[in-house]
Amino acid sequence: MRGHALRKTHKTGWDEMAPWYAGWARGGSTFHKQYAIPEVMRALEAHPRRGALRVIELGCGFGALREAVEGAGHSYVGVDKSPAMIREAKKRGGTARFYVADVARPNGIEIPEKEKFDRAVFMFSIQDIDNHRSAFSNAAKLLRQGGELVIFMIHPAFRIPRQSGWGKDEGRKLTFRRVDRYKTEVTIPLPQRTGQGEVTSFFYHRPLASYASALRDAGFAIADLSEIYSGSKGYESEFPHFLLIRAVAI
Repeated sequence: MRGHALRKTHKTGWDEMAPWYAGWARGGSTFHKQYAIPEVMRALEAHPRRGALRVIELGCGFGALREAVEGAGHSYVGVDKSPAMIREAKKRGGTARFYVADVARPNGIEIPEKEKFDRAVFMFSIQDIDNHRSAFSNAAKLLRQGGELVIFMIHPAFRIPRQSGWGKDEGRKLTFRRVDRYKTEVTIPLPQRTGQGEVTSFFYHRPLASYASALRDAGFAIADLSEIYSGSKGYESEFPHFLLIRAVAI
């Protein structure tokens, strides 16, 4: 993996955060309901096959995407390294299967699925994973040839936690987007107050070139790149909030 800041593996607070996060996102997260899930579903079905798709979500958390995938007639498998998140996912019932596994494990992951998948998804998860190169390599192993990988993330150029924000130029009466650093890969701690007290997760920032080279090295070709805007007006409408990448296993 490139970047000294990412070589150290951090213990995240996702197990401790699981009940709070599942309640927040399931209860009406605008990011999930208005942007992530609709955009990911459009990408999953951009080139539909005859019959149902086999979809696997990597870093699935509590399985926010499951209902949309199954509702569209496809099968869903979710994988996450947090046992607490998987327990939250299984509480929701349905026919989906969930497994505890670290998708960033360098030597691959083991799940009891015999058939390869048509689609793999990282939805709001790739920037929570400390080794994106291993994660993409594992995704490629799970996909059939010609299968597609869909990645939905916070935009890595404009929305870097603690490294970007809004500023004002009073002389020019101008509000601008400030980006303090972009090129350097960096690990950013994100403390969050939950019902269990303060819990810290980690956000792994990487520039776009790092994602592109990691996908290429894992055997993917980028088929589409979409920037998603949050619907704000004025100066905020000029800067995308999210990025979606669709890549094909070759």
